[in-house]
Amino acid sequence: MTGPQEILAPLREAEIRSGLIIRRIGTTIHLFQEVESTNDEAAALASRGEAEGTIVIAERQRRGRGRLGRRWESPTGLGLYLSVILRPAIPPQSAPILTLMGAVAGAEAIERTTGLTTTLKWPNDLILHGRKVGGILGEMAAEGARLLHVIIGIGINVNQTETDFAGELRQIATSLRVEAGQPIDRTAMARSLCESLDGWYERFLSHGPQPILEQVRRRCLTVGRMVTARSGDEEVSGFAVEMDDLGRLVIRDATGALHHLVAGDVTLTG
Repeated sequence: MTGPQEILAPLREAEIRSGLIIRRIGTTIHLFQEVESTNDEAAALASRGEAEGTIVIAERQRRGRGRLGRRWESPTGLGLYLSVILRPAIPPQSAPILTLMGAVAGAEAIERTTGLTTTLKWPNDLILHGRKVGGILGEMAAEGARLLHVIIGIGINVNQTETDFAGELRQIATSLRVEAGQPIDRTAMARSLCESLDGWYERFLSHGPQPILEQVRRRCLTVGRMVTARSGDEEVSGFAVEMDDLGRLVIRDATGALHHLVAGDVTLTG
């Protein structure tokens, strides 16, 4: 039986590997005590030819980040900060579907490990009981029409308590420990995340984006709500009609015009 000391212990590569059932994602694992960011570390490895499926995990990120360069708080030993190198044979414009894949895999892994039903806020937030428990950051490198690699970074608040969230974060963020009412085994969470990523990536390679899109639609909190979305310098408010077959959020504004967002910062307003 696993006790609280084991659950809260540092991550160890051998323990993550033990019992891991995967085809390609997690065949190589680089575990660091501290990095600037796992996405940066994975991108550096990818540029040096590291194999697809390589995982980078860190106990702490000095400059963890989310979308739009926002800081992602990454305290030592409390969260799961993981990035994976992917090299699919797809055009660069199709790469955003892999961010949605990371969100689906993250939600599935949380449910398998904790039993907590997890929803998604388009395009990349993992939500438990209305508060953010994790996020996905997809970044790619391309040469013209050729995709070199995609890095999918996933950050999940695992064992933070309420007091670990400062200021306004306490109102909008949560952790698996807070929601489950008990500490969560980060090793089990890391293993489950690798297996979920592996399974969904295999589905993507075999069947294309549709299985991912179906899962996102099933879990998505955004569609059917009034929203305000910011993408670059543009802002659009209206009704989120659907997520289309390219993974874009379709918003109908007050004039009836439809806007198709590839990415954006979305606030639910009604």
